[in-house]
Formats: sequence, structure tokens, C-alpha cells
Amino acid sequence: MAEYALPPGAVKKRAVFGLLDADGWAWATLKATFWFVFIIFVLGYVPDRAYYFTVSPTVDLGFNVISPVNMCPSTNETLPCPAPAGAVIPWQSNPTELSLPTGTTAAGTFSSGSNLYVIGGSSGGQATANVLSTTVQDGNLAPWTQGPALPDARAGAVVLTLSGVPYVVGGSDASGAPTATVFKGTVDQGTLTGWEDAGINLPVPLTDASGVATAGSLYVFGGRTTGDQIVATTYISVLPTGQTKLGPWTELTELPLPEARAGAAAVASGISVFIMGGQGPSGVTNSVFYLGLDSKGNPAVGTDGRPFGWGVSVNQSSAAALPEARQHATGMVNGGAVYVIGGTDADGKAVATNFWTVPNASNGVISGWTMLDATNLPQAQSQSAVAVSGAAAFLIGGTDANGGDLNTILRANLAPAPPFFRLGAFGVTVPALSIKGEIGQQLGYIVAGGAGGGGLVFLIVLGWMFSHRRESFRFFQWISRGRFKAPPEDEYNY
Repeated sequence: MAEYALPPGAVKKRAVFGLLDADGWAWATLKATFWFVFIIFVLGYVPDRAYYFTVSPTVDLGFNVISPVNMCPSTNETLPCPAPAGAVIPWQSNPTELSLPTGTTAAGTFSSGSNLYVIGGSSGGQATANVLSTTVQDGNLAPWTQGPALPDARAGAVVLTLSGVPYVVGGSDASGAPTATVFKGTVDQGTLTGWEDAGINLPVPLTDASGVATAGSLYVFGGRTTGDQIVATTYISVLPTGQTKLGPWTELTELPLPEARAGAAAVASGISVFIMGGQGPSGVTNSVFYLGLDSKGNPAVGTDGRPFGWGVSVNQSSAAALPEARQHATGMVNGGAVYVIGGTDADGKAVATNFWTVPNASNGVISGWTMLDATNLPQAQSQSAVAVSGAAAFLIGGTDANGGDLNTILRANLAPAPPFFRLGAFGVTVPALSIKGEIGQQLGYIVAGGAGGGGLVFLIVLGWMFSHRRESFRFFQWISRGRFKAPPEDEYNY
């Protein structure tokens, strides 16, 4: 006869401190979930962590989202730990033997492989045709040598690189007058060998303008024309597909700057162009103009085929506006971060600030700017040229707080190291082996495979022990020499 009730004196078993029926579905589901997660942990998570422990400088264990305890390497110097996104390791001044031969301001730069060139600029108030050359190896410069001079003196020109070729657009000549010329560099296997007239003069003479290069075009924004007049024009020159000669300059009459600008910092970052600060009709400003681009580097257009136009941060009333007014600052972009370095303030005084932001990659929106004392320049300077090589940025020459031309080079590492140790509520980050190259990758595979194989053996042994509990308990009793007592026979749970 079937038994539908517990026999007299029997007690129904409970689990989880008596909360669940030991023979019920809730407890069975909880145990099944635990073992499912445990198997994934042993056969998936552990081998994954073993691989990255071999090839990475650090490895995260657990879910280390919030880490109140952080330790960073000394190479980050005085940066907070962890370093904010976009922060640079504090700027360092060059040794004397790497100084420019003479003080140079308002120059441009061109990088090709390990070669770095400083093009034109002004020295002692006089525009020069001088071109200086050096090489960069692992973030270190070689002493400067003379490169191929420009056909004519230029200072305050827009120096841009398109398809590995440098262009010097406009700028002031030796008499200080704006020019409309465009010089094109000749590059042979990464070495600048000379210059030629590009044959695409600007429609009007311009100096102190801003410009960017995109995938297949050059843009020039604003600047000063004859009579020191500040303009708001936008010019574009397109490199036709499969050709090496730029097309003539076209004024984008639908996309003039929202306001005339000269001495602004301009950068192209992803799908965005930013024109930051500069001098306008009312003086030096902190406004930021934004222009969206399409995938080919042309102005983005709406469904009606017309450009979307410029976005504008209103002075002192928008998170996108610079914290302070700046003119002749140095614009730089790296890894999605946009920098506005040095320059002069609304009173015309050179400053040492380094503002940076990380715009939204999908729409270019700037939610605010950051400044840290640790990342400011060691000295106030403006009109410096900038070059980025690998993880190093170089700020070259410029004008100091007293108006003198600088021959100094400042260097900053653009890649602060992450914390080597982090401790959080749900995880920890610890130092790892960081074996680089193909050897590290192959060793990582071996270590991960060993961890996975070891985990599989562990699960098989664990499964056997659960299915042979009497023998397992007796084994532990034997190996502990009786310190561990096996349960009585009637307490084994099958």
C-alpha cells in the first residue's frame, strides 16, 4: 500500500536554515543554479583569467566596478589614481642639447614615420622659411638638423597633412602680410625632400586661420585677411579619389563660422570638427563651434541634402564652452580626447593651462572640460606647435609670458598606466606577468589550456566524491588521522 504521509516520529528535512524544503523544487533549483554557475566559473572564467594573467600587466578578479583602494605606478608621477580619461602624464622640459637652434613661434609640424619636422614660424618677430628635422624613437627626440626650406617665409600658416603629404596654407610672409599661397611638400619614403607650389591658392590672403584635414579634404576656417580684418569664411579643398592633386578651394557659403574667428584652435576628432576659442568681434572668447562630418569627411547633411550647420556653445552658458577665454592656444587630439593647451587669456597674457574633454563619439557632444594642476604646462606659453608620435606629445617652441620666442620642447606621455592594484567590494585587480609578443600569447594559451584541463579533472573528481559520499568521508577521516569524523551511516544523504 502506498505511503502518503511521513511515518510516526519522522521530521521533514529543511535546508537554508530551515527556509526551504530539502526535497522541494525551490531547493533543487537553487542547487542546480549554483552548480551551473560553478561549472562555468571553473571551465570558462578561470582559464580566461589565466590567459590574461600571462599576457596583461594586470588582471581583474571578480566584478571590480567600484574600487576605493587604488595603487598606480610611479611613472604616472603626480596624477590622481586612477588617472581621469584623457589625462596626460605631467609635461617635462627637454634637455639643453634638444632645444631648437633659435626661438620659434607660430610654426607648424609634419610627422612621417619616425621623422618630425618643424615648418616655418617666426623668430625675433620675423617670419622664416626655415624647416627643422629630427627623428623620434620610443618617445625620444634626436638633435635637430636643417631640413628643406620653404620657398618663402611663412608664420601663422595652417600646416596640414593629407595622405602623408604636408601642405602649408596661407600665413604671413617676411613683411607680415597675409598670403594666399599653398606649398606642398615632396615626400620620398617618409623623408621630406623639398617643396613645390600646390597650384591652388586661397581665394583671399589669410593668416592666423585654423584648419583641419579629414579623410579626403582640407578645411580652412576664419583667420585674418588684408587690413587685419577677421573673417568667418569656411574653405574646403577636396582630393579626388585616385588623384594626388588637390582640387581648387571652394567657399562653403552655407557653412561660414557662426562668428568671425582668428587664432582659434581647431581639431578633427572622429565625425566632428571643433573650433575652440580665438579672437572674435568682441575680443578673445571661450566659445566652441562644432561641425558634424559624414564618413567621407564632408559636412553632414540632412534628408533635404542641406548641411546641418554649426553647433555653438554660448559664452559662459554651456558645458561645451571652454572654462576660460583663449586665443593662440594649441589644439591636439588623441584617442578621442580633445585638448586646448596654453594660449593667451582675455587680457592677452600667456597661460599654462591644459583643458581637455572627451566628446561623445556618436554625436560629438561635449559635456564639460577638465583641468588638473598636474597636467598644466610648467610655464605659460602660446602659439606653440604640437606633434604626436605614438604615446608621446611634443609641444614645440611658442611665445613665453614676456613675449619672447621659446626654443624649448615639452614632452608628455599620453598613456598613463592603469592601477596595478585595485580593491573593491566585489573584486580585486592584481599585477600580472605581462609577457609580450608571440611568446606571451602562446604561453597564455598553454596556461589557459592547463587551467581548463585542471578544472575538468577537478569537476570529475568532485562529481565522483558526491556520488560516493561514504567512501569520500572515510578517506578524509583516514587522511586526517581521525581528526575529521565521518557521519554515522544513517546520516548519508543520497
